[in-house]
Amino acid sequence: MAENKQFDGEKRQTRLNLRLTDAEHTMLKSRAEGFGLQMAEFVRVFLLELPKPAKRVHDLPMVDPKLLRQLVSIGNNVNQLTRYAHTVSNDPKQTLDVLSLSFALQKLGDELAQLREQYSLKSVKEADAYVSDAPVLDTTDVINRDERC
Repeated sequence: MAENKQFDGEKRQTRLNLRLTDAEHTMLKSRAEGFGLQMAEFVRVFLLELPKPAKRVHDLPMVDPKLLRQLVSIGNNVNQLTRYAHTVSNDPKQTLDVLSLSFALQKLGDELAQLREQYSLKSVKEADAYVSDAPVLDTTDVINRDERC
């Protein structure tokens, strides 16, 4: 895009003020982001009929809300396990049940592998957005069991 920064070798010194509605501004901004350009550069390209840039191919797709909820649940479980491990390791009266902690982390890893398989492009095309209703691991049993000991 370096060739677009200067037109005929001149510095840009003249400003163009343009009034837009909020909706127009939002639309213009989202279109510029879609091309990966700053708004000024985007407007310049289209107003001056410069060659249109190719759309970015690395934009992230929209995430299925069910998948996002499952990932958030898994993240919460990891946070709970981490907090538990830190709390127990800092308390000399308690001992960390490493086996239970490892088991819980392995189950989380298995769930992530299952989600990866379900939401891979191949699986999505085959299953047409199939979502598993598999329960997310509840880490409270690991934490409560160790506290009872």
